Amino acid sequence: MNTRYDHKALDFDPRVDVACAAATSCDEVGFDTILQVYHHDWHGIASASAALPGRKLRLDANLLDEAAFQVVLRFVESEMIRVVCFQGFSEAAEGLLRYLKTHTGDAVRFYAVSHVTSTQFQAPFEIRMLAALRRCRTEGVLAAIGSVKPHFHEVMPETWRPTLINFCPKAVSKLAPVPGRVFIPLENHWRKGLYTNLLAALRVEETSEIRCVHEPRHLEALEDLQRVTVTGFLPRADIREEMARAEVVMNVSLAECQPMTQLEAYALGRPCLTGPLGIGEFADDAITKLCTVEHTDTPHGIIAKLKALYAIWRRDPDAMLQMTQEHVMRRNTLAASRYNEFFSL
Repeated sequence: MNTRYDHKALDFDPRVDVACAAATSCDEVGFDTILQVYHHDWHGIASASAALPGRKLRLDANLLDEAAFQVVLRFVESEMIRVVCFQGFSEAAEGLLRYLKTHTGDAVRFYAVSHVTSTQFQAPFEIRMLAALRRCRTEGVLAAIGSVKPHFHEVMPETWRPTLINFCPKAVSKLAPVPGRVFIPLENHWRKGLYTNLLAALRVEETSEIRCVHEPRHLEALEDLQRVTVTGFLPRADIREEMARAEVVMNVSLAECQPMTQLEAYALGRPCLTGPLGIGEFADDAITKLCTVEHTDTPHGIIAKLKALYAIWRRDPDAMLQMTQEHVMRRNTLAASRYNEFFSL
């Protein structure tokens, strides 16, 4: 860390971590002049941001002050940053955005990417932050607002189209999956569907072990949970190890955008079940078809998909690895193209 950029609220990573498979094309479009800004405690957005090519700034929003703003400004100016993109938004992020815009003028373009769905509007914070983004766009502080949720322009018409695509991260593991093991990293919240995923795994005879990050409280009153192990909260490296040791990762929730849980699993060569994500660009994708569950509030469809994935592992494990690898390459190439277009590079 260069002490010029040192501040308790800021964690810079000046490396250009090009996640996309077409690394050369990413370099050519100038991602090294982009700074991706995100909050350290928003885990899904932090994971998506870490996979993006470009330089990174992780914020502790609770500790941001004018001294922190000045440190970021020095970084932007000395490192010749030309694009600053806020992944997610907060009052603190808006303060930083407006400070940088005031001091850089037209030398730097500012963008924001929304990672929410309208199902999250039960939390007033999400509505307030979208309203703040709208004000910043109207005032010309932001050049554009994008979203990783398909058709989000139907929620907020100002949203840039088409959909921004999340990158699969760089993730390598030489671990072999344990036959019949599933990993469920879902939190215990009604929207995430932990119990439905768990019940589906329990109903499939081939399931040898189920590992959950969060405890399915009180379910023992209905079910024999001997095959279930609760790991508790895990660091990112341990999460990926759990994924690599599983044959299937389960993330069938009631509402998602582009869950990084699935993309981390794909990067490791593991299938990950989700509900319908509505990303038409991958509608014909082999692993997407295998991993998409149409009805998410009952174990029935999840059971069928889980059995089908087990069958592929038994019949042709190389095919599973090929499908996930092909998706990673296709997705990351498209993601680079979309961000290139969004930033007008």
